[in-house]
Amino acid sequence: MGLPATKRYLIELLHKHKLTYEQVAEYAGIETDRVKAIKKGDEPSDEERVRLRQVAFKFSELRQKDTGETMD
Repeated sequence: MGLPATKRYLIELLHKHKLTYEQVAEYAGIETDRVKAIKKGDEPSDEERVRLRQVAFKFSELRQKDTGETMD
C-alpha cells in the first residue's frame, strides 16, 4: 500500500517544488504546525485535504506549462 494522497501532495510540494512548510501553509491557508503534523502522519481534515490537493495541482499545472513535465 502506498502513501495517502494528501501526504503525496505534501511531499511533492515540499520536495519537487522546493517549497517550505511556511509557504505550503500560506498557499493552502492552513497553519504551519498542521502542515508539519500532516507530514508526520496526522490525519488531515476534509478541508485541509482539499486545500492541499488544490495547491499541489496548481503547482503541477504551472510546472507542466513551464517544462512539459506532468504530475506522477
